[in-house]
Amino acid sequence: MLPLLLISTVPAFTLLLVATPATTTRPCKLARELGLLALLLARELLCHVTSTEAGRNNKDPEERGAVRRNMKAKPSALVVAPEKQEEEMQFPLLDLPELALDRVLEELSPAPLAAMACVCAALRDRCSSDALWGRHLRAKWGRVLGPAARKEWEAELGRARNAAAAAGPARPGRRRGWVDSLACAWPFSWIGCRWLRCDATAVAAEPPEHAAPAKDTVAAWYRALECGEFCFPAQVYNREDGHVGFVLSCYDAHLRYDRRTDTFTARYPPHGRKPAKEEDGVQWSRIRAPPVTTPPHDLHASDCLEDLRPGDHFEIQWRKNKDFPYGWWYGVVGHQESCNANEHMCRCHEDDMIVLEFQHYAPGSRWRQTTVSRKGHRETGDETDGFYGGIRKLQSKDEISTWRRFWPVDVLN
Repeated sequence: MLPLLLISTVPAFTLLLVATPATTTRPCKLARELGLLALLLARELLCHVTSTEAGRNNKDPEERGAVRRNMKAKPSALVVAPEKQEEEMQFPLLDLPELALDRVLEELSPAPLAAMACVCAALRDRCSSDALWGRHLRAKWGRVLGPAARKEWEAELGRARNAAAAAGPARPGRRRGWVDSLACAWPFSWIGCRWLRCDATAVAAEPPEHAAPAKDTVAAWYRALECGEFCFPAQVYNREDGHVGFVLSCYDAHLRYDRRTDTFTARYPPHGRKPAKEEDGVQWSRIRAPPVTTPPHDLHASDCLEDLRPGDHFEIQWRKNKDFPYGWWYGVVGHQESCNANEHMCRCHEDDMIVLEFQHYAPGSRWRQTTVSRKGHRETGDETDGFYGGIRKLQSKDEISTWRRFWPVDVLN
């Protein structure tokens, strides 16, 4: 029956696709749906013919003769009882115990989990739970998302709710078409996803529109991040692709993810009257979640000055002038000029002034060293050498090793 249906319908579908009006720049929805169905029917026919021929070729002559004799002798054996047919069509996954089903879903990666949500209403609710998607969010995005990103996402949800309330009652949604259902359930669903969305960049992992999770769920946040629909605040090491003026620095930016390249586009805040700059192709390794909640234009309150000793690693805020946002710069606490750097004789930690060294600059460079007061430190500096702000001591080896990965090959002047 399938070949007859295909032979009778494919010419009509082809004519409908070709005979679109000249003034129309895109095929109408019906034409797209019928063309999709033709492709799916052709695929099923090819699979059916291939599997049938393979099965015939694998049987020897004696086996094929036995099958024919059995078919003649027992024609009633080929008839499947309706009750048994219904039992075979049931979905056994939902018959699993609750804990076993949860364990199965926990093992799924994001793409299969999103596909499982398309199967039925019961699985949609289970596969959209915050517990499942929270694990995936932490695994992939936890290192670059901080409290500021969460706060901004909640603010965006609030704006969406306010806009919906101002717009009044929502109109009835578009009736779900038969090809929409086909795109979700058919094994060839990536064609439906690309075709129905008219988006050449869509991939199989992206769930269809009708399967999109509720906006206030972790699954929705994960999807917004993956699809580049949500720009989140973070910090970028060596901004502007390692420009010499930003080596061993980390600046605030808003980032948007690009699935095609697995990189980010960073948008940095304006520097005074200079317009905001964008940088494409930012790698995951150059991004971190902000370690403090201090906004980029505010002075960070230094709470580690009494504990700083020579050899300690730190980050310090620095900006060219007071109209610019701060960036965080890496350095190491040095010794006083009067100290011989002997660890048993050193008393630099008792001095009121702290020597801050930026050892990636050559000795004698005006950027190599500066001093700040241990007591009552505020922003210091001038328009020539810039302004030094708050200091943050690096406590973990991971933070230090991350900074050291960006150490320049040549010493800077």
